[in-house]
Amino acid sequence: MTTFSLKILALAFMVIDHIGLFFPNAPIWFRYIGRMSAPIFVFCMVTGFSHTRDKKVYLLRMYLFGLGMGGLDYIINCFSNGDYIDNNIFVTLFSIAVIIHLYECIRKKHPKRKTYLLLYIVWQLIGVIVCYYVDIYSDNIIYLLIGFMGNMFFNEGGFIFVSLGVVLYFIRENKKHIAVYYSLFCFLYSFITMAGIAPRILTRLNYYHYDTLFYISSFIFPILGFHVIGIDRYSIQWMMIGALPFILLYNGKKGKSMKYFFYIFYPAHILIFFILSKVCLIVK
Repeated sequence: MTTFSLKILALAFMVIDHIGLFFPNAPIWFRYIGRMSAPIFVFCMVTGFSHTRDKKVYLLRMYLFGLGMGGLDYIINCFSNGDYIDNNIFVTLFSIAVIIHLYECIRKKHPKRKTYLLLYIVWQLIGVIVCYYVDIYSDNIIYLLIGFMGNMFFNEGGFIFVSLGVVLYFIRENKKHIAVYYSLFCFLYSFITMAGIAPRILTRLNYYHYDTLFYISSFIFPILGFHVIGIDRYSIQWMMIGALPFILLYNGKKGKSMKYFFYIFYPAHILIFFILSKVCLIVK
């Protein structure tokens, strides 16, 4: 399969998933299918970015669409009834691409590599602090801020999905390594989520009055992308493993080029589904 074919497949999975998200009466297996979408998009991004000639333009385009999607999330949530929309995969993909670009600058000994790295670290630290406190005191504006900050911790999926993308970049040409690493990632992520490792740790720390460790862990777990409220035995994230066969079918070719179609389709279908879901509620 070419990159284009994989994107079309991931797009189809995404649409099915979001039908299940926006329309409560949709079959639950729509959400199951949707778990395969994001990993395929991440894989396509890292392979595409590795072959992009003008990486700065690519990064700027990804950032602007992330910013725009953050604005759209903010506007949509102003009209929601408390069920906030946080779909913004652009920020996740942007964070992965920036880290990859920094690595390439360091590997190629770019004269400004140390400056770039320092600025990025400072930018990320500021983003974490600002987003964390805004998230505490605001229910909606955080989504606009996430698009603006482009933070590796505050994004759709959290740092765990950013790390997935970075590792896939390093092993993208070795299918055996992809199969082993991705399978291990899916297993560990699903186990930690379904077994409630994060809330169990927090409960123990709170019970034994390790207050400092409790507050540090309460800060770290969410930004890593782990659920801290309770045990989620019914988590469906393990179904991400279904994306692996399709990723392994990648033949190293780009295929057709319709890059702006994917950029535009993402926010467009979110807006359309939101409007249709509201119309359905009114009619019902």
